Amino acid sequence: MKGKIFLLLILSAGLVSCNNVQQHKERKSAAVSLNKPADNPLLMATLYNYYAAEYQALCYQAYNVAKERVARLRKEFPKKKNMAVVVDIDETILNNSPYQALTIEKNSHFPRCWDTWCQLAVAKSIPGAVSFLKYADSLGFQVFYVTNRSLKLKTATMKNLRKDGFPQVTDNHIYMRTTTSNKEPRRQAISKKYDIVLLAGDNLGDLYEASAKYPLRNQRVAALHNLFGKKYIVLPNPMYGTWPAGLGLYRKKAPVDSLLKVMTKSFGDACR
Repeated sequence: MKGKIFLLLILSAGLVSCNNVQQHKERKSAAVSLNKPADNPLLMATLYNYYAAEYQALCYQAYNVAKERVARLRKEFPKKKNMAVVVDIDETILNNSPYQALTIEKNSHFPRCWDTWCQLAVAKSIPGAVSFLKYADSLGFQVFYVTNRSLKLKTATMKNLRKDGFPQVTDNHIYMRTTTSNKEPRRQAISKKYDIVLLAGDNLGDLYEASAKYPLRNQRVAALHNLFGKKYIVLPNPMYGTWPAGLGLYRKKAPVDSLLKVMTKSFGDACR
């Protein structure tokens, strides 16, 4: 029973994602139907992203570090004009937890009503995001928004960003998803003219071309640990992400039991 409950929790953690088209299909097929909102495993994560002061503190912390970093870079390179900051949008600078709350209320899942939510352009900014990007703008940094929202949502997305006060919201500073959800080609396109000195995102793919599998993802993070807080800024997002697929948790025969055994091997036998 515990294994089944854990499986429901993990599978439902990927219901809402804008990061990968293939994962969208997998998550849709893996969606869990529950009769009551209180029974939905995503409830706590969604409430956390909307209400928790700790969540807000983590966001402010991330963007305070980002501010310190761009200030240092400007001091080191006072005349350099082509330095760029690249940020993801969803759960990095815009909070979509109200959409997630709707899926819980309606007992549905992504992509139902996602386009409707985006078209409304009412997502609130992540704490600290506007202040940081305005500060980077004031120091002469180029700001680019790289998102896996579909191209058809560009106008509405720009409206939302402008309404929330984000700087440099222009056609040539927003890169939407077109043929691929892999953001590396779009980062490379920016790099042809600009030196990307800082990236912010809630998913590793927002920062660099990350492996999709465990433990390669973790090993790469360990290898790049000196860059976090310097070039890479990570925002908290307990609602969804790409890591479950790397563990095989979207497969019909998900390896939940073996994963739990790895976690409990140091003390599991002591609890009988």
